[in-house]
Amino acid sequence: MKANETTLGELLQGQCQYVVPLYQRPYSWERANLRQLWADITSVAAAGPAATHFLGSLVLAPSPSTTPAGVAIWLVVDGQQRLTALSILLCAIRDHVRDDDQMLAAKIDDLYLMNRYAAGTERYTLLPTRADRTAWTALVERSPEAGGRAGIGDAYQFFRKELAALRDADDPLDAALIEQAVVGQLAIVEIAAHVDDDVYRIFESLNHTGRRLTQADLLRNYLFMRLPTRADRVYDWRWFPLQELLGDRLEDLVWLDLVLRGDDRATKETVYQSQRQYLQTLPDEDAIEQWISELHAKALLFSRILDPDREEDPVLRQALHRLRRWGADVVRPIVLHMLIAHANDRLDATETAAALRVVESYLVRRMLVGIASANSNRILMSLVKELGDQTPTAAAVTRVLSGPRKKFPTDQPVKEAVLLNPFYWTGRGPQRTYVLRSLEEDYEHLEPVDWGVKLTVEHILPQSLSRPGWKAVLDADAHEGETRDELHRRLVHTLGNLTLTAYNPKLADHEFTEKKKLLADSGLAMNREIAGQDRWGREEIQNRGRALAERIVKIWPGPDESVVPPPQDQRWTLMSRVLAAIPPGRWTSYSDVAEVIGSHAVAVGAKLASARISNAHRVLLLNGSVSPDFRWPDPERTDDPREILTAEGVILSRSGRALARQRMTAAELAAAADLETPEESQGAAGTKERLWAAPAARSAVGLAVSLWPSERRAAAPTDDANSGLSYRDRVRGCLLGGALGDALGAAIEFQSLDEIRREYGTRVTRKVCLCR
Repeated sequence: MKANETTLGELLQGQCQYVVPLYQRPYSWERANLRQLWADITSVAAAGPAATHFLGSLVLAPSPSTTPAGVAIWLVVDGQQRLTALSILLCAIRDHVRDDDQMLAAKIDDLYLMNRYAAGTERYTLLPTRADRTAWTALVERSPEAGGRAGIGDAYQFFRKELAALRDADDPLDAALIEQAVVGQLAIVEIAAHVDDDVYRIFESLNHTGRRLTQADLLRNYLFMRLPTRADRVYDWRWFPLQELLGDRLEDLVWLDLVLRGDDRATKETVYQSQRQYLQTLPDEDAIEQWISELHAKALLFSRILDPDREEDPVLRQALHRLRRWGADVVRPIVLHMLIAHANDRLDATETAAALRVVESYLVRRMLVGIASANSNRILMSLVKELGDQTPTAAAVTRVLSGPRKKFPTDQPVKEAVLLNPFYWTGRGPQRTYVLRSLEEDYEHLEPVDWGVKLTVEHILPQSLSRPGWKAVLDADAHEGETRDELHRRLVHTLGNLTLTAYNPKLADHEFTEKKKLLADSGLAMNREIAGQDRWGREEIQNRGRALAERIVKIWPGPDESVVPPPQDQRWTLMSRVLAAIPPGRWTSYSDVAEVIGSHAVAVGAKLASARISNAHRVLLLNGSVSPDFRWPDPERTDDPREILTAEGVILSRSGRALARQRMTAAELAAAADLETPEESQGAAGTKERLWAAPAARSAVGLAVSLWPSERRAAAPTDDANSGLSYRDRVRGCLLGGALGDALGAAIEFQSLDEIRREYGTRVTRKVCLCR
């Protein structure tokens, strides 16, 4: 290879053509790249005609199609994005000056854009890859369709706008100076390969300074290196349509192809190397072309997974829509495997849909029970391999997923989870919505439900107990030894208390009598069913939970219980995961843990005393003290948990209570353990963090408040009322409020300005926090 410093003008002049080969990606520079190029050009233009700017290198290779008497054709091995962008800019300058400086416009056409006396495609000095060829030739020829929205057209419009801005009288630059800078002041290192050099390997090994080559780019390069005599035909008939169909998803398809061949450990980051190892075993061009044809057939099926509306069969289309709404990409290998079986007439549409429902059931049941999704990802990745040569019928898929260590929940754990687990914190937001939507669709409807309306998950029993009616219901329903708040935490996030509604802000924390009116007018049958209740408490929530659980086990069939292993209580597995997420220097309460895993504080304490679970000593009573019933699982262990907590950074008061601000609430525990909390509770203005204090502590806060200056004083806190505490500024207020809470064992609740104004009136300034 030989290197030579040149300019763009010297490079483009003469009877020459620069061809972007098939293995190159289409033109893909984005606005950030264009802005940087424009800044470099205007900077060197403003510095005067003697200034130069090094733009980078251009790696070229002589084309085998060059003839001695014809146009000299060079393949652009590297630098095509830069060369294409500069050529687009020259088109923009030409069109910008056409009315005012026809000589400059003609010069650009004749010297830099076209080989005036050549025929066919050799007329164009630059010939982009096929994906860009129509847009580029339209731009050079000034056709009506030139300057479209994407790729080349977008870059052209960008440069036209920038050139138009130069008409400002205060701007010393004009189009002629920009043209001179482009063709004469940008230094380019031209690197020419020898005719015998392997340009494909040069392309693959270059360290690109622009957009990095994707795995699909590298694979395309390798494939067309293996097709020396039929590259154009295979590209036009197979690769280009495939690339147009999938776009950036092409890399996903190439990864799926690996998984379908049994490589369940394949990663998208190494897909090129893995595919190349396989493709090297193919002996000739026929085999390579056959592989590309098969990949094209898979692309047509994969596009139906991405967009189920492409599927013609209504039964199969509905099944694909359901999985797409669930939103787990990990199902794609097994789904594509089933679609291939259907395309090969091994399964009919109804059988394929039934098999897809088994995969859906596996995901939904595990989510309801609270099994981590990471394990299901691994299991579903290997499902194609485990099925082997079996036709992927519903029975075959069920049998494999019911095997050891697959954890396909049976009916009983699912029903228990519906009654006990905090569904509102289970899975991802779209998945929770999907479960509720599927339950609604199971009701009989005289008219179809309009799912185009934005629906959100709503609590019937509200998250915040601020209304006397709700407090009275829970007081009446609480069992002996059970507080109102404990019962509330146990019920509020369970599936029986949740529904879908478009009225979320209107419902808020209103009394049930008010909510009933809105729910009765709902288009959803489940809401009208709730509106038919006279009250909404423990019995009603649990009865609805049981009814929904029966629908769930009918909608999503379970495993083959003849091969399923004995079930385990997933709550304790989840508790181990939650406790492992508590870092040193933090603590939580039995009630918080119980709320996250869907259990009771007493049951949590009993389990921690009987099982070896990491970080059990970091679980304390709600007031921050070690439980009198705390026991190490190892009877020989006698060290004081308070000493361990102190060594880990937990601050204890003289009475042995942990600092309130070091406590991890249920929401924080869920987040730390990667249990996604609902979107509306994540970082939203108005999110409430309540740390309840004993009545004695509340009295102490009231005493402290009464001693403050009158302009910073509000009513003393009570069990049923907030107290607005105003400070000089929010930072000082938060610090002071936190210190007061720590000192007194009380709790500080910070609310948004909107919430405060709703409760105290619009006269309230921003310098307020609320103490509960």
